[in-house]
Amino acid sequence: MAILNLKYIWAAILLSLPSILYSAVLKHETSLQKVQDYSYVDFCETMKAKNSTLITLSSVGEISCLDQKFNILDFCLLKNPLDKYFTRGYSVEKDKKVYCENAQSVMVSISCDKRDMNYCLVPFKGCQQLKKIYAYRLEVVHYSMLEKNLNCYFSKPLGDNLDEN
Repeated sequence: MAILNLKYIWAAILLSLPSILYSAVLKHETSLQKVQDYSYVDFCETMKAKNSTLITLSSVGEISCLDQKFNILDFCLLKNPLDKYFTRGYSVEKDKKVYCENAQSVMVSISCDKRDMNYCLVPFKGCQQLKKIYAYRLEVVHYSMLEKNLNCYFSKPLGDNLDEN
């Protein structure tokens, strides 16, 4: 019985702190951010789930519509196929919503602790991996290692009009 309760406690911790699954994020800042929100029902209908009566957040990046799992990133890309500033998709279980975010720039700073050292061994490669999580369609424009922190700066592609939103 205690093991079962421990599983629920860990699940609650992991679902309430989505960024902890990826890395120890010290800072996540965006500029000109826009966020669209969608209900879980809209998510399941868009993903063509056969039955969307039982909807749960199965992991940070997936939602389960009855017994079918769908990726939040795929949903956001489907909803915004031409959005060249799409950065990430995520869900907040207590809101029962999926969020699709776009921004013109993103700055992420992570702690190079034991768990996340793989990002810090080759900083540019680490930023490329973090781009998939926090700045999907932006480009790595700068990266640095300060003390035991990896800092990644992402921005819209060079050549894009500065006045464009």
